[in-house]
This record gives sequence, structure tokens and C-alpha cells, in this order.
Amino acid sequence: MRQGLPTLHKLLLLCALLLPTAAFSQGFSSEQLRAPFLLHIANFTQFVDEDSQLPVNFCFLEDKNYAHAKVFQSSPNQQVKQRPIKLVELAEAAQIDGQDCQVLFVGQSMESDELFERLAKVNQQTVSIGESINFIQRGGMMAIVPLQSKMKIFFNQDVYEQTSLKFSSALLKRVNFR
Repeated sequence: MRQGLPTLHKLLLLCALLLPTAAFSQGFSSEQLRAPFLLHIANFTQFVDEDSQLPVNFCFLEDKNYAHAKVFQSSPNQQVKQRPIKLVELAEAAQIDGQDCQVLFVGQSMESDELFERLAKVNQQTVSIGESINFIQRGGMMAIVPLQSKMKIFFNQDVYEQTSLKFSSALLKRVNFR
């Protein structure tokens, strides 16, 4: 039986999704604005191993600076539904295999034909999130994109319908379907 999400989680998602336009003007980087969304998306996802107490693996496939991973690592709340988080930094698409990522963030510079071939399998139990519209057009599940001075979440419904993942209605109400 699926239980409703706690009110606090709903409030946190609402706050994250409605970032004010002032955030960009105050000098926050896109990484600083995008990283909290990853945590909120995970909190509003029902994973296959929902009852596990093992860490939730957040995998980052991005350039050697790992800018999103570094910002994410410094976030104060390092839990998803009372489970610890494990950060995994990946240098190439081939490393995705065997990592058991629940959340996979892909930097735009790492998008490749090889990656999108692997995503077809990975998306079955992993929330794949990119930073470009191209990412969801080529087979990624979500993209967090700066648009009109805000971060917007775009969602590939076709990919989602072929997974065993479930997203809360609170999240689905705030995404843009592509």
C-alpha cells in the first residue's frame, strides 16, 4: 500500500520548483540551483527497492570538475526517505553498468550515442536526469533546464511509462511533459 508523502516533503518540493527569479540575479550558478532538485526528485520517487535501508546511489556523469556532484555533496540534507545517500562520480558512460544508480545525473557535455543506448536499459530502475532538452528527446527521463529565469523540469512520459518507477502526483503536477 502506498502512503502519501509527508507534508514537509511536499512543501520542500514546492519551494524548490518555484525558485524565484532573483536566484539567478543574485549570482547563483546553474549547478547551485539544479542540485537541490535532484534530491527533491528522489524524495518524490518510489523506487523498486523502497523498503531497503541501503544507501540511495546518486551517480554523476559529468566532466572532470564534477560541478553538480560537488554542490550536491555540500547540501545539508543527505538523506532520501531516511536512507543515506552515496555519491558516485562517473567519468564515462560505460561506468554506469553495475553501479546500481537510483538517480543518474548526466552533464550535457557527456551526452553521447553510447550513453543513450545504455539509458534504454538503465531507465528501468533509475531516474535519469540531464540538463538539456536534447537529453529527454534522445531517451533520458527528465531534464532540469534554466528557462525564463527559472529552473524547469521537463519529463519524457514515454520513457517513464516503460519503467518500474513511480513518481508522486506532487512532482508530476509541476513538470513539463515532452
